[in-house]
Amino acid sequence: MKKEIIPLLICILLLLYSIGITLWTDHILNYKHYIGIVLIGVSTILHFKNKKLFVYVFGLTLILGIISIIDIYYWSIAFNIGPINFNPIFLALLITFLVLNKKQLNEMFPEKKLTEQDLTDKNLKTERLIEVYQRKFQSKPESELKSIADENSGYVNEAKTAAQRILKTKNVL
Repeated sequence: MKKEIIPLLICILLLLYSIGITLWTDHILNYKHYIGIVLIGVSTILHFKNKKLFVYVFGLTLILGIISIIDIYYWSIAFNIGPINFNPIFLALLITFLVLNKKQLNEMFPEKKLTEQDLTDKNLKTERLIEVYQRKFQSKPESELKSIADENSGYVNEAKTAAQRILKTKNVL
């Protein structure tokens, strides 16, 4: 058994415990519990049939639980921030789910790689910004340009590059 199923198993155990408590005591389940039962059931089926869809459905289920739209435990545990109730059980389960399914989530949502066009656009934008700084710094004295070009000056890299270029054209660097 893989560790990725732990949050789902915890949900199933909480549901089974809640159902048992309601069968042998006077507690009753409400519509939030029934929606939770359906979503956890669907998530369980999807875990074995379609892992990618499982991640979406179970993640959505946990988010709905965090904001107390659904519930899986017979006793309602929540804290309020303004008008919104937050369920700490679901919050803990979501954090556990994200940590244990990090590999699959990274495969499903890979970092966007810069295309050649994106890189060209970024370089063009940087070059235009350097040119703006060059026009702005053209009338500054050499001492001020040297302080701008200094690595620890606090100016953005484009401003430093512009100051360095102006100093090079004045044969100072």
